[in-house]
Amino acid sequence: MADLPDIYFLPEWGEYYQEHDNGKIQKFEYKSKLGHVYYQFIIRNDHNVLESTKYYDLVTTYGFNGPIILECDINNKLKLIKDYDKEFNIYCLDNNIVTEWIRFSPWLKNHIDFESIYINKYNNFTVFIDLEVNDFFFEEFHPRARTSIRKSIQYGVKIEFDFIGETVGEFHRLYQFVDKKYHVSDYYIFDLEFLKKGFISLSGKEFIINAIYEDQIISSAIILNYGDYIHYHLAAHNPEFYYLNASSLMFYHLCLWGKTNNKKQFHLGGAFTEGLFDFKKQFTRNGFCDFYVGKKIRNEEVYNIIVNKKLQEGSIKDMSYFPLYRG
Repeated sequence: MADLPDIYFLPEWGEYYQEHDNGKIQKFEYKSKLGHVYYQFIIRNDHNVLESTKYYDLVTTYGFNGPIILECDINNKLKLIKDYDKEFNIYCLDNNIVTEWIRFSPWLKNHIDFESIYINKYNNFTVFIDLEVNDFFFEEFHPRARTSIRKSIQYGVKIEFDFIGETVGEFHRLYQFVDKKYHVSDYYIFDLEFLKKGFISLSGKEFIINAIYEDQIISSAIILNYGDYIHYHLAAHNPEFYYLNASSLMFYHLCLWGKTNNKKQFHLGGAFTEGLFDFKKQFTRNGFCDFYVGKKIRNEEVYNIIVNKKLQEGSIKDMSYFPLYRG
């Protein structure tokens, strides 16, 4: 099989997150002389039973992935995608999958390849730092970011890397501050045992970076590391020490590590508040990727039956939700 382009497509990623996503990891591959399409997803637990038949819906795993073309005859890409969709639709019908919902990869832009299949919707953007420039400190970082880094060093903040997860307990402790400040939804809450398991399931593909001040960890982040990318996966801070600019210093050291290890991009994730966006944009000149989600009804007849049943019961609270029967 051709190399998978990012950590979010790996089997071990899907296996690790399947319980968190309330379902079971599955994989579908379509191969022909025209190319190779790879797709890993979660089949969610059944909630809708009609005439003793269980029906399911499909979502992509936590993160950014979706179907991806691994090999392709460029002159026949549209035919490959059409053939893939035909075969995958048969798979969905055979396995009682009613709907499909996808978080596409903003940097791989696979939503473009599959826009003829799915109803795609723009869903904000993500931010990255280009590590292929000669000097990211001056070419990517804005003056305000550079000043913050220098101040953090002057304050005496130190940076340490943890590649085996020894300090995951400290990360989890600090993560409680994030939850309290931003009222994080349950989907983004992780218990300590789950985080510990990650350093086994994703061994060698994630690490922790810690900012230390006066012998205590004041900021911490779990970093994903695979292929051309590193990702700022989860971050945690003690708000008492925000004035020390530890996050800025962590970004600087992560970029240094990425350059040393031949990474092309350092992804900072999205920016769900104005303050977070103002912070992240200090570290890039043009590193913004459009984020799209996609949806598709794979069995219209069953979908309509389930929706009508739920409407009659009065159990649908959000008419904008997809799939509607979960609204």
